[in-house]
Amino acid sequence: MSDEPSIQARLARLEAQAGKASPAPSSNFDRVAKYLPWLAFAHVAIGAPTLLLTLVLAYATFVQADATRKMQVGGALPYVAYGTSNANEEGEEEISLNLSNDGVGPALLGPIEIRYDGQAMRDAQELLARCCGLQAGQGQSFSVAPASSIALRPGERVDVLRITRTPANAAVWDRLDSERWRLRVRSCYCSIFDDCWTIDGTQSQPQPVEGCPTDWTVYSVRLQGQAEETPPVS
Repeated sequence: MSDEPSIQARLARLEAQAGKASPAPSSNFDRVAKYLPWLAFAHVAIGAPTLLLTLVLAYATFVQADATRKMQVGGALPYVAYGTSNANEEGEEEISLNLSNDGVGPALLGPIEIRYDGQAMRDAQELLARCCGLQAGQGQSFSVAPASSIALRPGERVDVLRITRTPANAAVWDRLDSERWRLRVRSCYCSIFDDCWTIDGTQSQPQPVEGCPTDWTVYSVRLQGQAEETPPVS
């Protein structure tokens, strides 16, 4: 019985010594945890400039690519206009209905529609018959050229209808000279980048469209009873 207290006292001393020699496992983690916020802040501080530089370079690349495309499109931009006149370059009495490309790039011409008194004309013969009294079988001293599905170079012009005044067609010519202002001429054209526009009349500004209309009554250059079209002289 006398040894019991001494044994218990020894055990207590051993436990106390073991506690001093072996610190709690959690004490090392606590030391590291104190520095975790600083480590995270240092990581962000180092990575933020890199991220910012990456974003700046990506934006600069996008702006440069957009500017390059705009320069390419602008350098190939067509500008088609409709016009009419009653004299040629030599001063001869000649009425023409024409489309000209006043832009800097080629124009891919789509459909063309000509209306007189609200009615679409199928070809030049029908147009002259309705507006100007052209009779069936009457001598045809006028010429036409394809104005759809062709490429019009910058500065080039195509005559949809051209008629030179002669004694045989003087009455028709004089009538057309006054009635040509009542014609509604619409056309569609596209650039080589597939951007498309429509024009409507002599003073029309090109209007951008997704694609050329498919519901127009297309004006044809082929004449009834005429095997071939006579090409105009530009």
